[in-house]
Amino acid sequence: MKKRLLIFVLTGLLCLGLVPSAAAESGYSDVPGGHWAAGSVERATELGLFQGTGGGKFGLGRPISRAAFATALMRLFGWEEVRPGKPSYTDVARDSWYYGAVETLLANDAVAASGHEFRPEDDLTRGEMASMLVRGLGYTSLAGTAASYGVPFSDVTANPGFITLAYDLGIMDGKGKGRFDPDGAATREQAATVLVRVHDRLAEPSIQIPGTSGWRMINISTPMARAGTDIPITPLEPLPDLYAALRRMKNNGEDLSGAALQLMAGGVRTITDAGGNPISASTLISAKEVQETLGRKDVKTFYSEQYESAYCMYAPNAYQSATIWYQSGESMAAKLQLAKLFGVTRYVME
Repeated sequence: MKKRLLIFVLTGLLCLGLVPSAAAESGYSDVPGGHWAAGSVERATELGLFQGTGGGKFGLGRPISRAAFATALMRLFGWEEVRPGKPSYTDVARDSWYYGAVETLLANDAVAASGHEFRPEDDLTRGEMASMLVRGLGYTSLAGTAASYGVPFSDVTANPGFITLAYDLGIMDGKGKGRFDPDGAATREQAATVLVRVHDRLAEPSIQIPGTSGWRMINISTPMARAGTDIPITPLEPLPDLYAALRRMKNNGEDLSGAALQLMAGGVRTITDAGGNPISASTLISAKEVQETLGRKDVKTFYSEQYESAYCMYAPNAYQSATIWYQSGESMAAKLQLAKLFGVTRYVME
C-alpha cells in the first residue's frame, strides 16, 4: 500500500504530458459523439492513459490486451517504471514494448506473483480487469473481507472478493440480469471508463472539517483491552471495519456526499506482563504522547497491511511490554483513499 498512497495526486497530473493534447482535441473517427463512452475515451486520452490504434481511430469495440491494460494502469497510478535485468515471465521479453509496464505491475503487486507466463497478447477479461484494479489500489487483503460478504453476481466463481470489492467501490458494474461476465473480454472503451472513474475519484481532495455539525459521521471503534483478559488487536479504524461501514451505508441508499470520516489523531496504548496479558485497561493517548514515544531509542515500529494501521512496541521496564497503535501518515492516507472511492471526501481529526 505504501508504494501507491499519497503519490497519486503528485503524479497523476504528470500523466497529462504523456500524449499530445491534439489527440483529445481531434477525437477519434470511430467514436461517435453520442456514444456512451465518448466522454471517457476523450478524457482517458487527455490524461495520457490511452493512445489511439492509428489512423485517427481509438479501436472502439475492440478487446484490450493484458499488455495494453498493464501500460494504462502503470500510467494511472504514476508508478516509476521497473526494468529488471532478468524477465520475471517467460513470455515477456526485455525488448518488448510492454516489458517495463508488466514488470512494474508485478513490482507493485497489481498482478499475482505465481505462474511463469503473463500472456501479454491475450485479451483482458472483465474478471482480470477487476482483479488488477483492486490489487493496484492496494486492496488484496481487503478483497478477502469482501469475499465473506458473498458475490452479488450469479456467474462469478473465481476471485469473488476482487469482483465484489470492485463492484462495491463503484469501479465496475454488472452486465444485467445478475451477471458480471467475468470471462468476457474487456473492450478498450470499458477499460477507459473504469480507469477514468478511478482517477477522478482519487483526484478528489480530502478536506478536513472543523466539527461534526451537519455531517453524518462515520466513526469506527477501536477494540480496547481490559485487565486480566487476552490482549486484543487494537488498530485505529481498521480498514476492513471502515469498508464494512461504508458498504453498509451505500447499500442502505444513504447519501455519502453528506458523510464525514472521524479519525483519531492519537493512539491506543496497552501494557502487558511477561505472559502477554494486559495489566490494566487500554488507554487513549494524544498525538503528542505518540510522538514522544516514537522518539524513544528502544521503540520498534511496525505496519499492518491487513488493517492499514501503524503500531510500535517498547519495554517500559524489564517486566512489561507496551504496544501503541497510532495514526501514521500512511494509515491515514489509506483510510482517506478508501473513503474517497465511496464518495466521502470530508474528515474530522480528534
